[in-house]
Amino acid sequence: MRDLNIRLKNQPGALADMGEALGRAGVSIEGGGAFVVGKDGMAHFLFGDGNAARKALEAAGFEVLRDREVLVLRIDQDKPGQLGALAREMAKAGVNIEAVYSDHQNQLILGVDDMEKGRAVSERWMANSGMLRTVREHRYTATVTWTGNTGTGTSSYREYQRDHEISAKDKPAIPSSSDPHFRGDRTRWNPEDLLVGSLSACHQLWYLHLCADAGIVVVAYEDNAQGALAEEPDGAGQFTRVVLRPRVTIRKGSDPEVAASLHAKAHEKCFIARSVRFPVECEPTIVVQGG
Repeated sequence: MRDLNIRLKNQPGALADMGEALGRAGVSIEGGGAFVVGKDGMAHFLFGDGNAARKALEAAGFEVLRDREVLVLRIDQDKPGQLGALAREMAKAGVNIEAVYSDHQNQLILGVDDMEKGRAVSERWMANSGMLRTVREHRYTATVTWTGNTGTGTSSYREYQRDHEISAKDKPAIPSSSDPHFRGDRTRWNPEDLLVGSLSACHQLWYLHLCADAGIVVVAYEDNAQGALAEEPDGAGQFTRVVLRPRVTIRKGSDPEVAASLHAKAHEKCFIARSVRFPVECEPTIVVQGG
C-alpha cells in the first residue's frame, strides 16, 4: 500500500477535481484525508497502486509531494488509549510518526520516518495484542518434464530441444518450450507467456468477483496483456513491466465508473501481482452492452 502526499488548491472544487481524475483512471482511494495547512490544501491518501495514482494525478496537474510505503496494522478500537500506547512504543524505538489515518477496512495507517524500525514495532505490537491476522497457507505443485532429448542429451547448446510439459494432478499437460529467440518452439507456451497469462487471469478472476459483489453485470471480458523483458549482455534478464488491457463489456444499467474503479481493487487483491517485484499496470476499457 502506498501513501501519496498531494498538494491541493485551497478553493471549492479542488477535491472534486482530484477525485474525478482518479475515477477516470480507474484508481480507487483506500483511505486518507485532506486538510488546510497555511494557504494550501494538503492530502494524504492511500492507494493499492501508487504508480497508477501518481500518473493519474500528475496528468491532471496535481503535485504529488511524496509517495511512500506505509505501515498497516490493527488496534483494539474498543479499548481506550490504544493509539497513545502504540505511539509511545514507536517513540521509544526512535520512530517519528509523520502521518496517521485509517483505511476503509478500519485499519490504522502510519507513515513513519524509519520503515524498518516502525515495522518491527508494528509486528511486535500486533503479536502482543493478539491482533495479528491468521494467515492461511496454500500449497501448489507442478511437475515439469523435459521431452527435448533428441538422442545426445545436452551434448551441446544446439543438440537438444527446449520442449517440455508442465503437469499437475488431475489437470491436462501444458506443452511448453522456450521463447523462439532462445531456440524454442513458437507453437508452445514458454515461461514468459505463462507469467503474463497468470497475471492476466488472476486479475480477471478478482475483477469478476468484485463486480459481482458490487452489482456490476459483466457479460464479456478479454484482456490483451503484454509483458516487457530486458535481456542483459550476459544473457540474464528480468521483466520490467506488464500491462493489462482488459476490454470489459457490462450490461446496460451497470455503472461504468464503478466498473472502471474496480480494476484498482482487483490489482490490490491479485495473488500473482502481489508476488512480483516489477510494476503491473492496467489500462481498462469499459463498454456498455448496446450502448
